[in-house]
Amino acid sequence: MNNPLDPLFAMADQDRDLFSRSVQVLLSTTFIIKQLEKDRELYRFILANFSLIEEYLSVIGWSVRKDESMGIIACSGPSAATQSLNLEETLSLLVLRLLFEEKQHEVTLHSELLVRQYEFHEKYKVLTDRLLNKTKMREILHRLKMLKLINPQGDETDPESLIILYPSITFVLDSTTIDGVHQRIEELTGTDSREESDAEA
Repeated sequence: MNNPLDPLFAMADQDRDLFSRSVQVLLSTTFIIKQLEKDRELYRFILANFSLIEEYLSVIGWSVRKDESMGIIACSGPSAATQSLNLEETLSLLVLRLLFEEKQHEVTLHSELLVRQYEFHEKYKVLTDRLLNKTKMREILHRLKMLKLINPQGDETDPESLIILYPSITFVLDSTTIDGVHQRIEELTGTDSREESDAEA
């Protein structure tokens, strides 16, 4: 019986290097996003070798999925490998998920989905009845950027600065309907701010 990983050993050195880089990036950052120039080569390679990478990751207990319409590939693994978000980070992610949905339906000249910081602040305040100071805002933006969910542009304390919203936001919350997002925000705003949420990235 053929080993499903046989094609890996038959690859040319260049392709094997791409395979290795693809797996490393998926395991270290969770997402490969087509719109990011640095991810584009790996995105194309994974699509062309999806079954092989899927098989390889399954051996170590991870899974991989794709959404070509959104241009994203993501992997997920054991619960120990997930990232826990604190309350403010989770609320911010939920608010950004709603803004992502709104921006998808707007006509724009940009291929990216963009939101200004003041838009985020206003929606956060309306939905959570809370305020974020500049320090906390900077920390949240940095954390969500590290998780490859957004990319803040310019001065992180400038309300006019743009935030690029990545489609990975929908993958983190893909099982949550928009109504469910509103409900989750309502639930979380009644919890102690020291609690960690069950959101995973």
